[in-house]
Amino acid sequence: MELKQIYDVQNLKLRFKTKKALEIKTLKFHNGLIYGICGNFGSGKTSLLKVLAGETKETGGTVLYQGNEFKKGFFGKIKKHQDIQYLDVKSVNSSLTVEQFIKKKFPKKTQQIKSRHFTSFQMEAVWKTPINLISDGEKHWLKTVIGVEKDPRVLLIDDYGLSIDPRTEIMLRKKIVKMNNILGTTVLLSSSNDYFLKQFASVIIYLDNGHVSKVRKGFKKNSSYKKK
Repeated sequence: MELKQIYDVQNLKLRFKTKKALEIKTLKFHNGLIYGICGNFGSGKTSLLKVLAGETKETGGTVLYQGNEFKKGFFGKIKKHQDIQYLDVKSVNSSLTVEQFIKKKFPKKTQQIKSRHFTSFQMEAVWKTPINLISDGEKHWLKTVIGVEKDPRVLLIDDYGLSIDPRTEIMLRKKIVKMNNILGTTVLLSSSNDYFLKQFASVIIYLDNGHVSKVRKGFKKNSSYKKK
């Protein structure tokens, strides 16, 4: 059965002054799949995620979410879509402890989140530590936990697996796959390396200098992605 499109990208261009960040003729993302966006530093991964999240406005072309362009405010700024959650490591920068940060974002289920994600010896210590003092890997863990607990329709995570050991990555992967399987969340993960993405993404899109260089099926068998 053909899955419904959640994103339709046509003739996308993104420039920062004279620098080209993205130039993509066509990309289509389908509802309920896990996508990997892979490429070297400067390939356009973060830029693409930010455009799809409505964090950055494209310079040219069209980006449709569920068949519609993002709504814009009076001065042309894109209005944040409540069903889309974009997370990078900057989104968890704070002087608050992890516990305080979680309590601020999820006041009604702080203890449930602690019991689900912070019961191991290592994570129990992190729970009481200021975020600006935890490791980069722990920050990437935290941003993924927030994404899973937010329960968005679309979850976009930048730099997936960065600074995380393989054992921790497997734990995060299980949480994302469970979220995808049970809730049908569409997930887009960017990474400079496809090693982790190959284990559980339905489709992996490779970027090079702002262009799509190739598209490959991942491990999951439910992919109906078609490049046109």
